[in-house]
Amino acid sequence: MSDQERQTFDTRARDRVAQATERMNQLRSTVERSAPKGREAWERTLDGLRGLHNRAAARIEAAHLADDDAWPSARGRADQALGELLDALDEIDHRLQRLAA
Repeated sequence: MSDQERQTFDTRARDRVAQATERMNQLRSTVERSAPKGREAWERTLDGLRGLHNRAAARIEAAHLADDDAWPSARGRADQALGELLDALDEIDHRLQRLAA
């Protein structure tokens, strides 16, 4: 893999994690302003989301540190973890929007 390809992946992946962090902060703010009833369940859900976030960040870092032979596999794991995080964010955001409606 070329250094430029690796750098591009690293930059885009870190940007996506930063965007996910911002979305998580917005969701947490929404949950904190919600009615006390059911808030604890939402907070547990957000804690699970934080776990996905941490895993995605760790996989991105592992891809960054991987040697050239291991990089394609490490990138695949990072992409998968990032996809799971973003899918979970979309699902939780959708559920919160339905409750607000």
